[in-house]
Amino acid sequence: MIINQAGIALFYHNFLNNDKLEDEQTLASYFDIICKFTKREFKESLKFITLDRSIFFFYTHTSQYHLVLKCDNENIHKKQLEKFSETILEKFLKNYEDILKDFTGEVSHFKSFSKEIMNILVSKFEKFKDLLIIER
Repeated sequence: MIINQAGIALFYHNFLNNDKLEDEQTLASYFDIICKFTKREFKESLKFITLDRSIFFFYTHTSQYHLVLKCDNENIHKKQLEKFSETILEKFLKNYEDILKDFTGEVSHFKSFSKEIMNILVSKFEKFKDLLIIER
C-alpha cells in the first residue's frame, strides 16, 4: 500500500491474489497516524508491526509518502525490504509526478502501477528474490 502525506491510500497491490481490502482507506489512515505518532512522540520511524500471523513493514520516503508491506515470512531481510520499498516508491513518485502535484483525490489513476511493480520484480529478480514467496 502506498499512502500519501494526508493518509490516503493511493495504491494497493496484493502479490498473492486479486483480493482487495474491504476498507483500505481506513487502514491507510490508521497506518499514517501510527507513523506520524511514533515520529513525533518517540523521534523514531516505525519499521514493523507484528501480529499473530503477519508482519507489516513500514517505509517512509523523504517525501513523507509511506509504503506498507504485509509479510507472512518471519525471516525478513530488513535491508532488502528497505531497498525494494525505496525502488517501488521512487518509481511511483516519478511515474505519477504530475498527477501527485495536482492530486484531486482520484486514486484510479494509479491502478496500472501493479504492472510496474511486476516489471521491477522481474528486472531485479536476483536482487529481490528472497522477498518473494514461491509455492511448491
